[in-house]
Amino acid sequence: MARFPYYKENIQALGRLLAEASLDPKLRKRLESDPVSELRRIGLPEETTALFNFKVVSEQVGTPFTVLPFRLNQQRLDRHDPDYLARVVETVITPALN
Repeated sequence: MARFPYYKENIQALGRLLAEASLDPKLRKRLESDPVSELRRIGLPEETTALFNFKVVSEQVGTPFTVLPFRLNQQRLDRHDPDYLARVVETVITPALN
């Protein structure tokens, strides 16, 4: 499984950013128009933001999108728990990609 650099404080900052953007229309607009700049602003490392194509989407019928899990359970990943892995895959793989 691929790994990417992250730090606990970055996960917390990302959660705060998403919560604040849900309440602040100006921040949401900035996040929608230039998510990488907002992720840099909260301190996500460049090597992390470079690995993903971040895009903020609103729900639209017929537009496939993927929601990555907020936090993975490392113990269940290490055990290769088939039920857990299947649920993770369901959140990442959309029918449009099959």
